[in-house]
Amino acid sequence: MFKKVLFAASPTKASERAADMAFALAKQSNARLYIFHAYGVDSNGWGGIRHVVPSGKVEEIKGEIAHYYQEKIEKFGVQNYIIEVVAGMPHSEILRFARNKTVDLIVMGSHERETDADLPTRWGMGGSSLEKVSQRARCPVMVVSKQVPKIWTKDAIGERRDFRILVVDDELIVRDSIKEWLVDEGFDVDMAASGPEALDKLATQPFHLMLTDIKMPGMDGVELLKKAHKRFPDLTVIMMTAYATVETAIEALKIGALDYLLKPFDPEILVDKVFQVYQDFEATRSVKVTFSNIVLATDFSERGHRAFDFAFRMTRQYQAKLHIFHVVPVIHDEKVLILDQANIEKRIHDAQEKMKNKYGSELEGVVEYSFESWEGRPYVEILKLARWRNADLIIMAHHSKEIDPEKALLGSNVVRVALSAACPTISINRLPISLRAPV
Repeated sequence: MFKKVLFAASPTKASERAADMAFALAKQSNARLYIFHAYGVDSNGWGGIRHVVPSGKVEEIKGEIAHYYQEKIEKFGVQNYIIEVVAGMPHSEILRFARNKTVDLIVMGSHERETDADLPTRWGMGGSSLEKVSQRARCPVMVVSKQVPKIWTKDAIGERRDFRILVVDDELIVRDSIKEWLVDEGFDVDMAASGPEALDKLATQPFHLMLTDIKMPGMDGVELLKKAHKRFPDLTVIMMTAYATVETAIEALKIGALDYLLKPFDPEILVDKVFQVYQDFEATRSVKVTFSNIVLATDFSERGHRAFDFAFRMTRQYQAKLHIFHVVPVIHDEKVLILDQANIEKRIHDAQEKMKNKYGSELEGVVEYSFESWEGRPYVEILKLARWRNADLIIMAHHSKEIDPEKALLGSNVVRVALSAACPTISINRLPISLRAPV
């Protein structure tokens, strides 16, 4: 989806999550990654740059940047990247570089100095840079403040807790023993005492491997295998039984089981079998970013429709659910707007109808979507909706009624959302050139 990604690098803890997202998106999209840093020295913490870098200092900082991110470069397997360091005002240099290289996406961290006691002022990323870049960029700007969606990486594969196993057996002692063995090896293990309970857990949480007994009261292991294979075709299943026959083993393998184990079995045999499955799983994984629930906050402006175009593409790309949301403001610029209940209800109804009419016919190919509206202070209600919908991405237009973007100071909504949200936020002024053509 992206061809050129610019990561506004500030090598501090505040930017770690943003770095992960930028590296992962670039790798997944096979995009060129620009690791960009604007270096300057300021006198009052995050204030204005006082002077440019002495001759030769830029190359020194470039080396330090390369060393700082070398581990991530190897972790994500990014090869198509360029490290660029310039002297100057951070937001101006970021915007200039992004414009010259026609990047598709700028990724930034929150750079909240109060949360980073070890933040060296020498790196020079001013607190206002986020606001100014979001306000003026010619491409989407992603702000990663607190969390990122699930990112699979080559290193993450080595973290066995990412590999989730469900143990199904009607005997508690068997379940407990198997769980203890596998947890000791670093795997994430859950248990179920019956087939129906296992199906319920499979429906609510992702699992990679199921170990199930064949002989169970009610729904036996073979029936569970049939139902699980139909509903969760990517799930690997290993059968366990003390009553195995050639017939049951062959039936289970035909239905889709990978293998079976005879009870009682040596813990090492079980662990070895699980490791075989895990290694196969590891070998097929590469860097992957996933989004499941995307919230689009719209104000029906022209920029709002650009944000919709981008959200639509992201939703289809990741097969996510899209929640389109409009806030009927009752507080604007700290002033309370006097609206009676009937007026509020009418505005909410009108907003919902407007969303359906404006966007409904354009949502072909979206797996699931909703139109929602209620009253309140915009940035607060957007955060509430995102939390309610378990959003892993918020997309917003440059929310302002000002026609001139230089006058449309954005901090009241987008920056507040970006700095407070528990997921990345993308601010839209304009779509990048690569995304302006029809899908």
